[in-house]
Amino acid sequence: MAMKPWIGWLVLGFALPASSQFYEPLQFRSNDPFLFCHDGYEPVQATACWIPLPPYTGAWIMTGVCNPPNQYGRSWTDRDTLALQQYLTVCPQAQNSGDWSGSGSPQTIPFQH
Repeated sequence: MAMKPWIGWLVLGFALPASSQFYEPLQFRSNDPFLFCHDGYEPVQATACWIPLPPYTGAWIMTGVCNPPNQYGRSWTDRDTLALQQYLTVCPQAQNSGDWSGSGSPQTIPFQH
């Protein structure tokens, strides 16, 4: 009978670390999750295959720069695909988003990125 509480603590010990392991370092925007989730993976959105949509927690749209959806657009690169995969993995973890409240623009604080 004394074994049952021990099993419960063991299961809880494995469940807690697993639930908090959602963060992964971003390959884009100098690992800045606000900038990546809010503005996307390219500093100039006109070159991106996709852009994030408000509330920046997982919604996105294709831009028409790439094929698909534009049959005359450039092909999706590994970079485009990896960025979208990271967006879909990391940004929904925020559950909600807010506006930039720092001084200057988020692209230039603490350095241009």
